[in-house]
Amino acid sequence: MNRASLGPLFKAKESVAVFAGSAPSVGELLANRRQQFDRLHAIAPSTATPGEPLSVTVQAWDQCERRFPTFDGSVGVETTDTDATHPETVSFAASDDGVVTIDDVLFESPGTQYIVLTDRRTGAEFVSNPIRVAESHDRRVFWGDIHLHSTRSDGAGDAERGYRFGRDVMDLDVVAYTDHDTMGFFIPPSWQRDRMHGGYFQALCAVADRFDDTGSFVTLPAYEWTKQPNMGGHVNVYFEDSGDAELFDSLDSETDTYEKLWDRLREWDRTYDSGVVTVPHHPAEAMYPFDFSAVDYDDELAPLVEVYSQWGSSERPGREGNPFPLAMGQGEVDEPGHYVRDAHRLGYRVGMVGGSDYHGPHPGHSLIHTRPHLPSRREWRENGVGWGNIWRVWDERSYPGGLTAFLAPELTRSVVFEALRSRSVYATTQPHRILVDFTVEGVDVAEQSDAVTVDLPDAEREVAVSVAGTEPIAAVTVVKNNADWRTVDGTDDPDAGLEAYTAAGSWTDDESVAGMDWDDERGTDGDVYAVRVRQASSRRYPGMAWVGPIWVEPS
Repeated sequence: MNRASLGPLFKAKESVAVFAGSAPSVGELLANRRQQFDRLHAIAPSTATPGEPLSVTVQAWDQCERRFPTFDGSVGVETTDTDATHPETVSFAASDDGVVTIDDVLFESPGTQYIVLTDRRTGAEFVSNPIRVAESHDRRVFWGDIHLHSTRSDGAGDAERGYRFGRDVMDLDVVAYTDHDTMGFFIPPSWQRDRMHGGYFQALCAVADRFDDTGSFVTLPAYEWTKQPNMGGHVNVYFEDSGDAELFDSLDSETDTYEKLWDRLREWDRTYDSGVVTVPHHPAEAMYPFDFSAVDYDDELAPLVEVYSQWGSSERPGREGNPFPLAMGQGEVDEPGHYVRDAHRLGYRVGMVGGSDYHGPHPGHSLIHTRPHLPSRREWRENGVGWGNIWRVWDERSYPGGLTAFLAPELTRSVVFEALRSRSVYATTQPHRILVDFTVEGVDVAEQSDAVTVDLPDAEREVAVSVAGTEPIAAVTVVKNNADWRTVDGTDDPDAGLEAYTAAGSWTDDESVAGMDWDDERGTDGDVYAVRVRQASSRRYPGMAWVGPIWVEPS
């Protein structure tokens, strides 16, 4: 029987079964009520120039990746740049609530640099994200979490609280809340639709505008087109300008299919000077599948796919080596058409972004993948009974959320939006701000307007990749035409030194451009290159990145 015909009661039964099958022990929940310090997390800007003063955010986390507000230790500060200027020690006080800022860190030497923190009490070391220091930057790397839900749909916590957390705690550059236009089970679909049209969507746009701060913090007005219940995949809709943003919901007869939605958005685009972009997500999840092969796909209005979120990765199936197979809900679809690689094989020009899809006020740091734990009474009181709090009590078979790297010359809403539209982005898992440079014939994802052209099908192509990670690099794989083509092998030792945090490789591809066929009518006109990065980790989930594709076609 078609799940769509079963309606909300089937959805409710399905959700209850998931909860019943993943209930933790009472002892585990009680044990995790008591916070224990686990680690420090340091966030620095990913790009800098010599002598440019930087601020570095340092957070104390507990065993469940919550902020550890009572950490009062002294932390040693060192950098890989021997000429850098920085304080030698930073101290936490009880009033810091587990977060401190190190001001006036200045790097002097070009190259990839790191900050190393040492807990003076235990000697444990913690490494920051990599910082690319250069005399000038045509583009900088900005980080965003652009898939979140608040109390205006089925999330915990309001968007205001989330924007502050993303900006002040996780030091994100870009955040977007994408509350559902309709819902199922938790909120009846028609009720949520009425709420969104009755003022919720306008309120979300107003909050986004209030927090948007040119040069410091960018927000995007957005919502999630949510075909509910159990009636297909979901699509996030992002607008460039809140004043022009309009809610086209998934229950309206004029926009209740993907094709109708894109038709209506084309009309909208002809009316306004600002832009709109749509992004399908978790396409391989069996409860909400998105079949690229069954859709008249519009890769101009939908130039990106969310390759990774707390649901897992929809790049490829788990049976083919995907370390993040979709396991929440009904698990992954075991048939072609639903994976990002299928979109590429079909010939669609879609890049890859990462998001959290977290239903709580923690942009850049989703929590439901951690050890099951009870949110505090204060969190229930302040953030309400939304999925972001409920999921933390169960082992939902979820993963850390994702991040999007924006490759852009400056931090403004219009420039960030254009980075989405032009696919000048790539995806990582949280909280790993992995730097990846990937080029074919010297062209990277931010420079290709359509495809890299070569004079002849058998012309040689130079392929190069370099990576600076947040942990030792285990493997950097160049994927060509959906097959692993070349690999830079690293180490699976999570305790390897900083020399293992970087990797690079370059190759000459002298094979004739072959492309891919989906069927007799659909396929690619050329070759499709992408990069997959996997890090070594002593923790449950490795850090990963997905970059590309870069398309190559004979002229």
